[in-house]
Amino acid sequence: MRIPKTVYSIKSTILFVAGLVLFTLFFAIIYTPNYGLSEEVISLSDMGEGEQAVAQWYRHETMCLSITCAIILTATTLSRVILLLTTRTARIREWEYLLWQLVEVVATALFTNLFLSLYLHLGYFPNLPRVLLIYISVAVYPYTFYWLLSERIDRDLRIAEAQRTILRLRHSEEREEKGMMRFVDDKGNIKLVVGSEHIISIEAAGNYVTILHISGGRLMRYSLRNTLKGIEELCAGSPLVRCHRSYYINLSKVKLLRKTPEGIFAEIDFEGVGDIPVSKSYATEVMARFSEHK
Repeated sequence: MRIPKTVYSIKSTILFVAGLVLFTLFFAIIYTPNYGLSEEVISLSDMGEGEQAVAQWYRHETMCLSITCAIILTATTLSRVILLLTTRTARIREWEYLLWQLVEVVATALFTNLFLSLYLHLGYFPNLPRVLLIYISVAVYPYTFYWLLSERIDRDLRIAEAQRTILRLRHSEEREEKGMMRFVDDKGNIKLVVGSEHIISIEAAGNYVTILHISGGRLMRYSLRNTLKGIEELCAGSPLVRCHRSYYINLSKVKLLRKTPEGIFAEIDFEGVGDIPVSKSYATEVMARFSEHK
């Protein structure tokens, strides 16, 4: 698995390094580790160098803490800068990041031990296990907290992105379905779903209506048990308009309105479809909407 994206953030890196140093300083103030210096050293060394080292540690405790924190700050910052620069194009896996952190902690402890051994006149290697144990024990808390927080932030970002994607898909579906018409039978069961732009006309015959529509460039007819009154609400707000007691027509499919001695007829702009009658009671509305539509 890949590590959280937050780890690659400069802001989060700065906060992590600052938090690590502050936590280490807080721990040192509360716990005050002596890195192996104790009263036992004084007694075993017959009040010699051991006493001098202990006295020097407690006398210069503030300086030791300051320089130790400066070493941690410098080593961790340098490590994180290298991490950001080397992983800009290819992100590392979790085990690689875990190994990086381990090397980072050990390297910081080695530099800290070098300073303490020189400043307190201690042997480098005899005191190294104790310094490693103390620093690893301290660092495990901020490192674990930073990882868990990064995982939480990354999870929240993924959830937010997923929600935005769902909303985009919903809006896209709504836009696509906005022009879709769902024809139901007299029991409310959906029988036909078709885009309003593909419908030519709807004809009523008794308790049935026949939807004349285009599908794949072909003229199709679909009949279902319902009445024009039953689909009146569905047609509202669409290009379909009532033109006869037995017909709805799609104004976008009307080529022209022709007045003859027998009455007004709508000529459909699709081969194979005959003229559809327009009765006098609906003629005014049909002509007005046809003019607006064209």
